[in-house]
Amino acid sequence: MIGASRTILSLSLSSSLFTFSKTPHLIPLLRLPKPTYRFHRSLRRPLCAAATETNITEPDQLKHTILLERLRLRHLKESAAKPQQRPSSVVVGTEEVKKNKKKMVESFEELGLSEEVMGALKEMNIEAPTEIQCIGIPAVMERKSVVLGSHTGSGKTLAYLLPLVQLMREDEATLGKITKPRRPRTVVLCPTRELSEQVYRVAKSVSHHARFRSILVSGGSRIRPQEDSLNNAVDMVVGTPGRILQHIEEGNMVYGDIAYLVLDEADTMFDRGFGPDIRKFLAPLKQRALKTNDQGFQTVLVTATMTTAVQKLVDEEFQGIEHLRTSTLHKKIANARHDFVKLSGSEDKLEALLQVLEPSLAKGSKVMVFCNTLNSSRAVDHYLSENQVSTVNYHGEVPAEQRVENLKKFKDEEGDCPTLVCTDLAARGLDLDVDHVIMFDFPKNSIDYLHRTGRTARMGAKGKVTSLISRKDQMLAARIEEAMRNNESLEALTNDNVRRDAARTQITQEKGRSVKQIRAVSKQRNTKDRGTSSSSPPARSAGSKTPVRKSTSVRKSTSGRASSSPEKSTKPKRKILKTVGSRSIAARGKKGSERTGKKLSVVGFRGRSSAARPSS
Repeated sequence: MIGASRTILSLSLSSSLFTFSKTPHLIPLLRLPKPTYRFHRSLRRPLCAAATETNITEPDQLKHTILLERLRLRHLKESAAKPQQRPSSVVVGTEEVKKNKKKMVESFEELGLSEEVMGALKEMNIEAPTEIQCIGIPAVMERKSVVLGSHTGSGKTLAYLLPLVQLMREDEATLGKITKPRRPRTVVLCPTRELSEQVYRVAKSVSHHARFRSILVSGGSRIRPQEDSLNNAVDMVVGTPGRILQHIEEGNMVYGDIAYLVLDEADTMFDRGFGPDIRKFLAPLKQRALKTNDQGFQTVLVTATMTTAVQKLVDEEFQGIEHLRTSTLHKKIANARHDFVKLSGSEDKLEALLQVLEPSLAKGSKVMVFCNTLNSSRAVDHYLSENQVSTVNYHGEVPAEQRVENLKKFKDEEGDCPTLVCTDLAARGLDLDVDHVIMFDFPKNSIDYLHRTGRTARMGAKGKVTSLISRKDQMLAARIEEAMRNNESLEALTNDNVRRDAARTQITQEKGRSVKQIRAVSKQRNTKDRGTSSSSPPARSAGSKTPVRKSTSVRKSTSGRASSSPEKSTKPKRKILKTVGSRSIAARGKKGSERTGKKLSVVGFRGRSSAARPSS
């Protein structure tokens, strides 16, 4: 009421002032008393007081958990969508690995795995985790995008399969995700068909207890059975990049529910031309992750070697990814014995191979013989067959189905083919129980050497590696042998690098020898100069004063002749005499400068000055 009366009064005053504005008299404004406001005690409460006093029923615990999980995933997606806030890749080096050794556990229960996953491990008779499993399983279960780096045969497949299976089960419980046809939640990309089959077998063994469905989609097989499998409910797809992209283009598989992506043997994929296929597969996933309601995807890269060039490609393609490495990465396998047999060139290399191979065959061992080329592989296979040694081949010209059949024959304990003659195609991704690895042709770099030796001494078993070294490979073999003896990294050793380092060392040694020779010669010359300077006057005074005197005397005589007989022209004689005099002075000056220059170079090299020489 008070506020309304004040408003009416102010309006009336303003109108009266307007009417009397034409008069010259000034009308003083009235001063109104300030209104007093009285607030009720109940109005002083905060706005949230009413909400606090009312009792709101809490939602169900499951719905509350789902809501929090969605908010957390949305926050992670929004933070990942900003490129300026993406953290740089984190590489866990040897110091961090030493810290991780303290976190090594003795059982899988300590890693937080579920009972279903533990049942699968018990069925496979696996009790204690390896180093890469102790490091990788917790990181993957924390939904981090990581690179798992460890030597071959260290259990990297289980290091990512076990936590991913558990994460899929958790997504079913919290987010309500279910298995759908043509919409896998996990995709595992492998560079070869053989590695895809190996990963698929491990996934099937885990799925017996964890209850998820996985299928194999790889090249070299008929596409219609794979299409029928994708039309059924599927959780995990394991295969090669080319065949999976083919199914996506034909509509047999969609990206909608992919939450976990694995690149097994990532270094091989980026090093052997799989980069375009990987980028083509990743492009829709990255576009989908930019949407508001999408939860993004988690990436796991697995590798046994990681060169600097490949690591740069990985960091560019997967920004913010974390590198986890074990202490055995790029180092020799502790349980393998390495022998280097040097060949002088006079002996037969094939005969030397047979001498190395026969003792292992007599013990019933499984042997792999590595060659660098197809021609070399054919020659070895032909020679061993002539000497009654049963072999099977594994190289690029062998059809895919025949390669699978040859591997089955080689793995068969009761079979009669204990020797596998192969190229580097069999050096990566194959889980074989091999007792002896023989390198008929020495590899061209240390990375291939590590992959070849990784076929033996797997998962703590013992093995043997024998290398036949020809003359052209002796430098690289010696460097690798020295690095293994000192327990150094074998990351970047190639024939070119080793030869370049050897050439630099040789140049440095030759420089050292030449410096010693120069010092010896300069010492001898300095000794001779001291002896001659003590017996005769300095050469500089004799060479500088005498020519000048002769030239002046000649000039005086010519000038006297010209004054006595002016009729005769003496200009040609003067020119000749001047020319002769200048030539003699210049020549003697050159000799003096050369002699002085030699002495200066010697004295300067020895670090002495000319004033320090003894005077005559």
